[in-house]
Amino acid sequence: MELNNLTRADLARKLGISRARVTQFLNLLRLPKELKDEIEEMGDNWGRRLVTERMLRRLR
Repeated sequence: MELNNLTRADLARKLGISRARVTQFLNLLRLPKELKDEIEEMGDNWGRRLVTERMLRRLR
């Protein structure tokens, strides 16, 4: 699978998230640099994901 030809669905499967979540992340990349910098400064409060979207889907 070539990285430059990935669809959102391909990327979602590869990352184990939904296509909607991929779209949300891609939309974040379109934000102005100043806002992205501010968000990045907030940091990540989790060392690892405790619960993934895919894990939750299995509970249905």
